[in-house]
Amino acid sequence: MSAPISKRKSSSTHHSDKEQRLQQNGIHMKSSILLRAESKQLCSKLLEGNCEPTEFPCYPVEKIDDVLDRIHNLNESRLQRDVTPWVVPSAENLLFSGTAGLEGVGEEINAEWVRCQPMGLSRPKPDFAAGLRRSAFRREELEKLENYGTPQTPFYFTHDLCFPFLICEAKTGRIGIDQADTQNVHSASIATKAIISLYASTFGSQHEKTKDLLGRILVFTVSHNNRIVNLYGHYAVASTNGSASNGDEDGGHFQYFRYDIAMFSLSMYEGRERFKAYNFVRNLYRCFAPQHLQRIREAVGSMQEPVPRTGLSFAASDIILDEDNSQHGSEVTGSQENDGFKTPIEPASVSQKREMAKMRGQLDKLLQQLEQQRIESREQLEQQRNESKDEKERMERQMEQQRKESKDQMERLMDMVSRLPASRASC
Repeated sequence: MSAPISKRKSSSTHHSDKEQRLQQNGIHMKSSILLRAESKQLCSKLLEGNCEPTEFPCYPVEKIDDVLDRIHNLNESRLQRDVTPWVVPSAENLLFSGTAGLEGVGEEINAEWVRCQPMGLSRPKPDFAAGLRRSAFRREELEKLENYGTPQTPFYFTHDLCFPFLICEAKTGRIGIDQADTQNVHSASIATKAIISLYASTFGSQHEKTKDLLGRILVFTVSHNNRIVNLYGHYAVASTNGSASNGDEDGGHFQYFRYDIAMFSLSMYEGRERFKAYNFVRNLYRCFAPQHLQRIREAVGSMQEPVPRTGLSFAASDIILDEDNSQHGSEVTGSQENDGFKTPIEPASVSQKREMAKMRGQLDKLLQQLEQQRIESREQLEQQRNESKDEKERMERQMEQQRKESKDQMERLMDMVSRLPASRASC
């Protein structure tokens, strides 16, 4: 009996360590009294209805209980294949099946968020994430966002997914659901911070538009195993002290919280709650996704026009954090971190140093390009000055020549006038 107890204690300690690191970055796995009433009402509205999946491509609907029992002790891949699609439906599959209004919604499956900076844990790699596609934005909007984005203030999270608003983690077992909740609150806080930072950068952290986002749910998450589903809403509030280490560039500090929306059973109550999460996500796509896009566009519309880029320059959003070492052993351990025994890996400090070295290299390259642009601009200015000087000298010579010709003409005229009396006298 000692081995299982030891393993449970180890898992509990590891989980507590993660929560502590999250709190050090201003992330809390609880709610706050500052949550707006409008957001609670939104969650209640999203829970309304009885939308259910119309077909199961892999197995008949009457076999759901058998599937849930069979995958109890199997790996996450089976859970994600057999259960996740009718807990969190794919927005793109719905679009392909004829659901209107989802053209601008994109998704990623098990894709690492290589274009954003983590907040205390390893870089997120959600089992499923839905956000905005490039095609959801106009060309001028993309130019502004590409000029704005950095790993600290991202708008791209993967190579094609912008500003995710729905994140799902699927894990097996009781310990697994806790892992899913932890990973989700980390990922959702990064996504929430991206929206807050966009508004703070555009309007200022004290502007009423930025303050209006505080206490408002901006991102949703779903955690599930083969028995239960947890739904959460995530939001930011102003920090009451300066202890949080998530300060934005304009000096603002924020704390990140989650709101428990609902918990449903997949197997109890004769399956009556089985498709509640599915219904919630369908409503999220229909009602919340358009608001999410409009919210981003409102900020982008007020951003300054970017400076035209030359062939030598690149946008800050082009910077990608180290994909090879940010998510240690992701191919072996599944999405993000697991609590079991792992192959020894290098310390996080070594990975961070390598990552910083790569970023320094990218910044050095950018500085070299800027220096080259400065030299070219100086040469062009000098050339313009020389051309202006030559033109000025040419004009001066021309004017001098005109003055000389005018003087000669005047002298000849005066000479002719002086001769007129003499001519009359001789007559």
